[in-house]
Amino acid sequence: MTRPPTRRRTALAATLLTSALVLTGCSAQSADDAGTTSSSETVSVDTAFGPVDIPAEPGTVVALEGAVGPLLSAGITPVATADGDNPEGLLPDEYDAVKDLPIVLGPDGWDYEAISAAEPELIIGFVRAGTTEEISPESRDEYERLSGIAPTVFVLAEGSASTKDATLEIAEIVGSGAEAEKAKSEYDAKAAEIASEHADVLDQVTFAPIDHYEGTVTVYTPISWLGGILTDAGATIDPIAAEVTDSNGVDISTEELGTLSDDSVILTEKTVDGQPGLGAEELESVPTYTELPAVVDGRSFGVSYFFADRYETGILVLDQLDGILDEL
Repeated sequence: MTRPPTRRRTALAATLLTSALVLTGCSAQSADDAGTTSSSETVSVDTAFGPVDIPAEPGTVVALEGAVGPLLSAGITPVATADGDNPEGLLPDEYDAVKDLPIVLGPDGWDYEAISAAEPELIIGFVRAGTTEEISPESRDEYERLSGIAPTVFVLAEGSASTKDATLEIAEIVGSGAEAEKAKSEYDAKAAEIASEHADVLDQVTFAPIDHYEGTVTVYTPISWLGGILTDAGATIDPIAAEVTDSNGVDISTEELGTLSDDSVILTEKTVDGQPGLGAEELESVPTYTELPAVVDGRSFGVSYFFADRYETGILVLDQLDGILDEL
């Protein structure tokens, strides 16, 4: 059942205050004071760019990458999003809630005018970098410009496989941490179950999560979105990409597809409605792909939420992996 908006805001404020106390050592309000918190009050949270003061009860929020799901779980519908028009990254009900909102990320980067026009009280999402010291100059410039519009929280995602933890941290900040922690527990339990129940099969095969664009095939590594989920479940990535730790993928030409291990199970992107993703559709007309032993022998599978960046969607990937292993 959906909670009333007033209770959502109260829960958000309480969670933000708790996070601030844990992260920055601020002194606590009394219970009476907390009950009279106004929208003008702020709390401090740690971010990839240091402590940031944000509204305890933000009325309008722009969701950058990774923030839509956590915000909706907290009962907060953003006023604009970076990727709300992408059904492949959100649960169906989440997509329905945001698909018609303004999109503020385009091929040339952030649309600062659109973000400003949304009049946000908070801007939140994640930034990818190995460490805070490795955040790119471009990302630092983006942060400065966004911070000039509204308080901006960027949570550090150390790699694509770790975006699940970054979105969990976002959830803790905006008030849906309990739901996110529950999803993480379910994810961890499912991954351990797969690793145990399918140990014999996992010892015999490797996995090649691949995509295709303009003649180039990307074989995803253990630190990528799907690669991280596979390794969490005890699977091994194809030797081409198994040892790569500084990149999401290894690019090869379509002519080099034959260098994939004959023992590899091929995984390609599938849409949430069961259709081949763009890269998978292109591969179906590439002879060096259709002639692969895995494809000929029926060991190639489409996977929805191929680029899962949350534990909630990661669980759905694990469910699919469980079914795939049952077929091998």
